[in-house]
Amino acid sequence: MENGDIYRVGRNSYHIAEDSKRNYSYQYSELSLDLAKKIEEQYPELDFRIFELVQLNEFVNHQIAHNVIFASVESGLGTYVFDSLKEQYTGKILLNPSVETFHQYWSDDMIIIKKLISESPKGERAVWETKLEKMLVDLVADKLLLSCVSRGEYDNIFHQAFQDFYIDESKLFRYASRRNAKSKVLLHIDKTDLRMGSQYADKK
Repeated sequence: MENGDIYRVGRNSYHIAEDSKRNYSYQYSELSLDLAKKIEEQYPELDFRIFELVQLNEFVNHQIAHNVIFASVESGLGTYVFDSLKEQYTGKILLNPSVETFHQYWSDDMIIIKKLISESPKGERAVWETKLEKMLVDLVADKLLLSCVSRGEYDNIFHQAFQDFYIDESKLFRYASRRNAKSKVLLHIDKTDLRMGSQYADKK
């Protein structure tokens, strides 16, 4: 797999790589890198993920101008993380906001601390990075993200994701099931003109 000739699409399932596809990666902002460093230093055993709203710009037609940093931390520890960071990011950080509160206080580079859903795929370079499989599921399951992205963009997001990048179907559907979002994910996949691997048929 390291030479890019074969890629994983599920547990014990691999496909020959297509020249047009690549592994998903994203260059995080200095703010996200600084936030991740602070969390790791204060809570070295904490499981968390960071997602930037502008990560979606690679997939959407209408570019997102104002970034938001979503830091999802394991259940029960969000308050501790928020309390340890709020003085360093005064006026720029919210804990588990409602959709209304989120948009009321939305500002560029705002930080949102929220609960990490179990079974969340882990990043490759760093555990806290958000994999494409997680991003796609969260887009159809997370209320805050649903309120940020036009529904008209969703089919294109899924199309671009499956056209340009390798998708681990096992991770995608396991996490989608955990979020009770498998049917929503399948709905958007069905609207693309691309076919997934052999495991896709088993999920329908």
